[in-house]
Amino acid sequence: MLYGNLTNRIEENKNYTNEITVGTDITMYYWSDRHCYYVTRVIDQKHIFVKQYHVCANHHKAGGMGHQDWLYFKSAREMQEYTNQCVKEGLLPDYCYHELSEIKDDTESEWCFRYDHWNYVFRTERFSNKPLPKPEYSRIRQGISFGVRDYYYDWEF
Repeated sequence: MLYGNLTNRIEENKNYTNEITVGTDITMYYWSDRHCYYVTRVIDQKHIFVKQYHVCANHHKAGGMGHQDWLYFKSAREMQEYTNQCVKEGLLPDYCYHELSEIKDDTESEWCFRYDHWNYVFRTERFSNKPLPKPEYSRIRQGISFGVRDYYYDWEF
């Protein structure tokens, strides 16, 4: 079915790598935007752990509304270090500065390929964190491409 950003529909579900390894980039395609992830652990080619990239604008390049000049960081702390540096250089306002001790990084997300689709794996109850007797799976409904990192923000949507 054709919907949303045509470029996303053309690019989604392609594999740009022969093997999923630690550090492999992943792009997830939404209606009009794209988000990026990277592999942190590989159990096998159908069972991986991922984290989402922290993405922010490159404040050292001319930009403005509509730009697509992004920087990718593997942790929230790295991104905040960059943001704090931009505040010190006068590229961002003071309210963007945050102490690094306040920053908490995300946890890994477990993905498993089963029944011809990638799925999120849940091993604890989602709100109480009590262990589940067996894992629960939730299908990832967005298109995914392995081996490419291509964040996109649709400024008009």
